[in-house]
Amino acid sequence: MKKSLKRFFSQNNLQLIIFLLINSLFILKYAPRYGINSYLILSLYSVIFISIYFLYKKYIIKCTEKSFNIFYWTLLALALIAIVGLLIIIDPYTIRVDRWSALTFFWDSIFSHQYPYSAHTHVALTNFASPFPLWHLINLPFYLLGDVGIGLIVFLILISISVKFYFSSYRKSFFFLLLLLISPAYWWEVSARSDSLSNGLLVFMIILWFVKNNRNLSNSLFLAILVCGVICSTRLTAIIPLALFFFQPYLRLPLKLKALFPISILGIALISFLPFIFWDTETWIFFSRNPFMSQTGNGNIYVLFVMLILGTLLALSWKNTNQFFNITSIFIFIFILASQLVRIFNAKEGNLFSDGISDISYFNLALPYCLGLLTSKIMTE
Repeated sequence: MKKSLKRFFSQNNLQLIIFLLINSLFILKYAPRYGINSYLILSLYSVIFISIYFLYKKYIIKCTEKSFNIFYWTLLALALIAIVGLLIIIDPYTIRVDRWSALTFFWDSIFSHQYPYSAHTHVALTNFASPFPLWHLINLPFYLLGDVGIGLIVFLILISISVKFYFSSYRKSFFFLLLLLISPAYWWEVSARSDSLSNGLLVFMIILWFVKNNRNLSNSLFLAILVCGVICSTRLTAIIPLALFFFQPYLRLPLKLKALFPISILGIALISFLPFIFWDTETWIFFSRNPFMSQTGNGNIYVLFVMLILGTLLALSWKNTNQFFNITSIFIFIFILASQLVRIFNAKEGNLFSDGISDISYFNLALPYCLGLLTSKIMTE
C-alpha cells in the first residue's frame, strides 16, 4: 500500500496531474463560450493526452534520433505557421484580454511623449500596463514590427533551441515541444496575444543555461546579479523561479556577498525605473500610477507570509535539477491558486472562471517546469 501511494505521488505523476489541471481549467472556462460541452471535451482531451504520453514512452521513443530531428523541426514549423495564422485571423480588439494592448499602448504613449503607465488598455479605463520597464523594452522590436504578438513566434523558436541545447536529445526535445503544443493553455496564450508565458519561458531558458553550463553563485556571482536584476525588471512573478533556484547557493555566500547580492539586484531594477520615477518631478506621477499598483493590488499579507515559508522550505529541499523542476512547478501552482482564491474572496463573488475577478492564465507559469520534469523522466520511468 505504501509503495503504491509513493509511486502515485512520484514527481512524474504529480507533474502529469498539474499538466492536466492547468489545461483542464482552460477547457472548462472557454469551451462553453463556443457552445461546446466542456466536460465532454475535457474527457476526450484527457484520453488523448494520456494515450499520447504512454504511446510515446512505449513505442514512439524507439524511433531513431535522426527521425526525431525531422519530427522536431517539422513540428516547430507547423506550430509557427499556426501562430502566424492565428495572429492574422484574430482581431485583438475583439478579445477581452489586454496584455497585448498593455504593451502596445505603453509604447504608443512613449512615442506620443505621454507618461506610459497612465495609458489604459483596450479593455477598460481602469486597466493599465503592469509589466516592468525591461519587459516593455524586450517587446519593443515586436511593437516596431507592427504587432507585439510576434513575440510569441520568437519565444517559441527560442525555447525550442534552448530545450535542444539543454537535453542534447531530439527525442526529449520533441517530447517537450509536443506537450507544449498539445496544451490548450498554450494556444490560449497565442489566441489572446498574451506575453505572460513568454516572460515565464525567458526565465526558464535562463535557468536551463545556468544548469547546462554549471554556472552558480560561486563561479558566476556577478552574472547572476545582472540576470536577476534584469528579470526583476520584467514582472514580479518572474522572480519566483530564480528565487527558488538561487536560494541555496545564496545561503552559502560570505556575509558581505550576502548583502551585496540583493542590494545589487535591487539597484539594477531601480535603474530601469528611474526614467519613469523622474518623468514628472512636479507632480511625481510615478507615485500615483505605476506598475506595482497593478501587480500587487490584489495581494494578501497572510497568504504572502505562508507562501514565503512554503517557498523557503521547498527551495531548501531540492538536490538536483529534476527536483528543482518539480518543486518549482508545485510552488507556482499553489501560489497562483492561493492568489486567485484570495481575489475571489475579496470580491465576495465569482469563481476561478469569472472574468475580471480571477485570471487562470497565471497557472501557465508552472508549465515550463512541469514539462521540464516530464521530459527529463520520459526515458527513465
